[in-house]
Amino acid sequence: MGFKFFEKNRIVIGSAVLCCVIMVMNPEVTAAASKEAINLWLNSVVPMLLPFFITANFLKHTGVVNRISPSVYPFVMGVLSGYPMGARVAGDYYREGMIDDRQLYRILSYSMITGPAFLIGAVGVEFLHSHGLGVLLAVCHYVSALINSLFYGGLTGKASTPRRKAFIRQDTYYNILTDAIIDSFRAIAIILAYIILFMIGTDLLQFSGVLSFLPTAEAAALVKGFLEMTVGCNSLAMCQCAPLVKTTLAAFVVTFGGLSVMGQSMSMLRGCNVTFRQLFVMKLSHGVICAILTFALGSFVVY
Repeated sequence: MGFKFFEKNRIVIGSAVLCCVIMVMNPEVTAAASKEAINLWLNSVVPMLLPFFITANFLKHTGVVNRISPSVYPFVMGVLSGYPMGARVAGDYYREGMIDDRQLYRILSYSMITGPAFLIGAVGVEFLHSHGLGVLLAVCHYVSALINSLFYGGLTGKASTPRRKAFIRQDTYYNILTDAIIDSFRAIAIILAYIILFMIGTDLLQFSGVLSFLPTAEAAALVKGFLEMTVGCNSLAMCQCAPLVKTTLAAFVVTFGGLSVMGQSMSMLRGCNVTFRQLFVMKLSHGVICAILTFALGSFVVY
């Protein structure tokens, strides 16, 4: 059994072993990337996500969210707090038995989104140096999410199996709040681990010189964004291409989310009938649609 498992997963296991060896051989790069990831997590992710995680968990345990449409609540929470909140809320609905497999897949197609503060403030103002481009990016990000849902059942898709009533805990509010805090810190810690791993991966690629074989700086930035969204956007900011091209590429990177965000989302969907391949295809189509919209509407924006 163990041998068959190793043969089936030898690429993944081999890659993990290789990464461990490379990290041991380059402790300075590993340490620097870890510090950068922790700084990003502490200054951006925790303030943005932790309060919403606690609130969402508290509302879930009190049963209040059972009165809110599962088609709306994950999207709203995604807009308010960003990745991977939409996946977390949708996964909670599924685990509580309020939605079925098809509904979960449909809701994820438009709820795995990031917040306007990151899109306009971080990407638009800090990376692209334009508030107008940030607004364009935000509009295209959300509109493309709704368009993307049409390929996965639409916004009004019907359930394939009857819903069952979700279990509502009978407990004191103090205990419910305590459990919500514990669950939220666990989720935040998982996000930190993914950010660290993929930040180290992008830095090791840069340090090894592999990215130097790519034809352009934009291609190197896309590879970094494929792994970690924020690193990719930061690299795009330093490229010398036209503002519209840079914004279009940033739109794809932010909307696709990178493997780091997908890993975070999969951890939020633990126990749900969703595969990484399904998530990858879903986010890829979302990213392509957003890039097309951004490029088409970019000429009307004042930089």
